[in-house]
Amino acid sequence: MALPLLTPTAANAAYYGSETNYVAISSGPTGDYECAGWVGVTACWKPDGDEFYVRDIQADGHSAVAEWFFDSKYGTDRTGACVNNLGEGNWGLCNKDFAEGEIMNWRGARYEGGGLLDRENTWTWWVT
Repeated sequence: MALPLLTPTAANAAYYGSETNYVAISSGPTGDYECAGWVGVTACWKPDGDEFYVRDIQADGHSAVAEWFFDSKYGTDRTGACVNNLGEGNWGLCNKDFAEGEIMNWRGARYEGGGLLDRENTWTWWVT
C-alpha cells in the first residue's frame, strides 16, 4: 500500500515562532513606520496600531514574511510570522495587539513550503 505524499499546508507549516498570521490585502503602510527590505521582500512595522505590512517584491514563487519576537518585561514573550502569500507586487497587513512600552524585534524574510529558504539572501537584519 502506497502512502500519500505529505506537503506543508497553512495548518502545519513550520513558520517562525508560535503565532502565524496570513496577511489581509492592503495598500501599504501610512503614517509613522519603519521598513526593512532585502531580495524579494519589504517588511514594515507601524507601532501605532501594532501593524506589520509585508510586500512581495519578486516574482519567484516564494512568500514574503515579517518574522517578529516581542520581548516583554512581564514574562509574556511572543514570537510569530506575518506571511504574505498574495504574490509579487502586493502589500499585505497583519494587525496584532501587543502591550505598550515593550521591545519589538522584527525582520523581513522569504519562505518556501513553510520554512526559510537557504541562508543566503533569505532575510534582513533584525530591527529593534
